[in-house]
Amino acid sequence: MSAQSTVSKLSKSDRKLQKKIAKSQRTLLKHEGIETSEKTTKILCVNNAGLDVGVSYDEVHEVFNPFGKVDEIIMLPLKPYAFVCYQDLDSAERAMNQLNGTSLPETSSRKQSATLYIFFVSKVPVGLSPSPDLPPGLVVLTDFVTEEEERGFLSAVDWGSSPGERRELKHRQVKHFGFEFKYGINDVDADDPLPQGIPPVCSNFLQRALATGHVTHYPDQLTVNQYQPGQGIPSHIDTGPAFEDGIMSLSLGSQVLMDFHHPDGRQLSVLLPPRSLLIMTRESRYVWSHGITPRKSDIVPSAEGNLNVVPRGVRTSFTFRKIILPAERKRREAQQGSENRPTIPVSSSEAEKLETHHVHQVYEEIASHFSGTRHSPWPRISEFLLKQPPGSLMADIGCGNGKYLGINKSLYQIGSDRSFKLTEICRERGFQAFVADVLSVPLRSESFDVCICIAVIHHLSTEERRIHAISELVRVLRPGGQALVYVWAMEQEINKVKSKYLKEKEFDGLPSVKDDSNSHGNGCKQTGEDSNQQHISDDSGDISSNSKHQECDVVKSDNSCQWTERQTTEICDENSHEIRQNSDSKMKTQTHFGVNKQLDSLNLPNKSSEQYGKQPKELVVHKNRTNFQQQDLLVPWQLKGGSRSEAGGGEQVFHRFYHVFQRGELERLCGHVTGCQVVNGYYDQGNWAVILQKM
Repeated sequence: MSAQSTVSKLSKSDRKLQKKIAKSQRTLLKHEGIETSEKTTKILCVNNAGLDVGVSYDEVHEVFNPFGKVDEIIMLPLKPYAFVCYQDLDSAERAMNQLNGTSLPETSSRKQSATLYIFFVSKVPVGLSPSPDLPPGLVVLTDFVTEEEERGFLSAVDWGSSPGERRELKHRQVKHFGFEFKYGINDVDADDPLPQGIPPVCSNFLQRALATGHVTHYPDQLTVNQYQPGQGIPSHIDTGPAFEDGIMSLSLGSQVLMDFHHPDGRQLSVLLPPRSLLIMTRESRYVWSHGITPRKSDIVPSAEGNLNVVPRGVRTSFTFRKIILPAERKRREAQQGSENRPTIPVSSSEAEKLETHHVHQVYEEIASHFSGTRHSPWPRISEFLLKQPPGSLMADIGCGNGKYLGINKSLYQIGSDRSFKLTEICRERGFQAFVADVLSVPLRSESFDVCICIAVIHHLSTEERRIHAISELVRVLRPGGQALVYVWAMEQEINKVKSKYLKEKEFDGLPSVKDDSNSHGNGCKQTGEDSNQQHISDDSGDISSNSKHQECDVVKSDNSCQWTERQTTEICDENSHEIRQNSDSKMKTQTHFGVNKQLDSLNLPNKSSEQYGKQPKELVVHKNRTNFQQQDLLVPWQLKGGSRSEAGGGEQVFHRFYHVFQRGELERLCGHVTGCQVVNGYYDQGNWAVILQKM
């Protein structure tokens, strides 16, 4: 019987279902690389059964388990599909034939039904099955040790002894030989060797490994990790300065799929069979991050090209490294620092290069982790947004993960950010956002009623660029529209009361996850504004609901703001550090430096840029949770969770450029922008803020 006659005998509803299945297959092939198999396979792709649809693991298991033994259900974050892996072909075929087109009913967390479209697959997305290629500099040598040698290695590790040399980490057990990797400092102490060196059973293996020519240094440090089925390790890059190039990791007991990620978004998955040796050198060692997704099985192609689900067993990895002695580390760090340390830009091209490397690229790298630390909106910013009339058009320039886009749902809102990945997160949350630079906002002039730019302008590396950014905000506002701008303040202590940034506690002996300032540039977002944020909500509620905010009437004259006479004396509320007013006294302020005179009553450190000392040409790396020593600097962002390697490696640190603002500096820059006036200016937990109004 021909295929055409078979199709003609299908009912109308069956034909409709087949069309939807075919459309689903085309969509997943185009966007996810999932290929359909005409043959029956043990692995089913189930569209509309993913986490992104709101379907739970338990729901999928309950629906598919009656048709046979389910080996694994794989559900990926933010994906609309799941993979159901059966133990045999008959079970998979029964499930597909009987469940295709089935609808999962609504639940309390999912407000609509989900229709399942199911098909066999011959190829799964990257990360679930081995890639044909390896990262540059990566070598995998299969069957590098025999089964007898494997037993010798495993018996050499006594997990019950030497408690000071073994640790029970969240995802695995770990034991060190030669030198302990100290997670509190993400490093080894070369002056504190362990009593037990690398076990003698490893000697013959190490000689053979060096004979391959891929590694030139004989190791003196060994980290042994043991993983139970279902355990993994987040993506990370091993500590660079502590160890020589060439890291060797021997996999024993079970296979595993290791994922490698390049900063440009490329991903490769590498199968590590039992008794195989992984060697990371050059780019694979220093550029590509690697990790293991926690699963109980891996999808591995057979010799015939079929996909098999291979359960993971207990896996033990032996990772060998050669430490770099302190004197040699200092010599290399000094050499690298003199050659590669960025400098304060003196031209537009230098500024663009600095911001590209130390702002834009950093936020692309840390977007997911960064977004995970951005939760509660700041009260003063929320208050500003909630005061806007319903139906107003609002632009959030540098919207980050969209934290402020949902505050006032009566507004028509749109966000922009320089980070592509952060705008993706916004869209996943249901917000309208697009990629744009604060220096060139592609929005129509005089279109918006309100604009906010939170923790962005301090990432611009020259005064000209900072002024131009403010002018872009003013340009998109209609006459009478207002813009709220926040920047990180150099003054982090007022009246002997520290900002939340300085008070933020470190934990686990590690630098703070939240980082420090406000944040991100040319439309990227970050730190002091957010690192203190949760504490603002917990400690001071609405930051003094009885306070009267500083009001400054401004008129424009020759591109400078003039502050008119007000019956005001500012005092500092020590609970909120908010500038408040007392109507019982008078203060006359003149010229655009008047705000400096007003703020003198706050006992701020009266240091001009000259008094801080001549700015060094080189940009220094700021020490988190300390006062700033200069205005232009690099602030570290340390990835948490995805940073400790199975080799005991350290956490990946990125450095972002900041220009922290002195008192009155933000108002002074606004004075260079025509057609606007500062109607309010205040200090909010380590940040300077102004409200501009377009005239």
